[in-house]
Amino acid sequence: MAIINNDFHDVLTERHSVRRFDPSVKISREEMTEMLKETITAPSACNLQAWRFVVVDTDKGREKLHKYFMKFNFPQIDKSSAIVLFFGNTLAFK
Repeated sequence: MAIINNDFHDVLTERHSVRRFDPSVKISREEMTEMLKETITAPSACNLQAWRFVVVDTDKGREKLHKYFMKFNFPQIDKSSAIVLFFGNTLAFK
């Protein structure tokens, strides 16, 4: 059984950002879809689920990210299995 540490201080101070990805590791579209299906079950204000996800996992998609959205972090974008963009609709309540 895994030991879970819910100490708030530890959670904040022990986190880290991954900077190097193994390009040989790939997350399948099926696995990514399953992860996102689980993600959207999270509660949201007024149960609006005012979010959308865009999964980028192709070279063409990465090129668009470089050109239009992210002009930095090329190693992370290029070597990660996928990039997930999260968008929130701040006017969903209307």
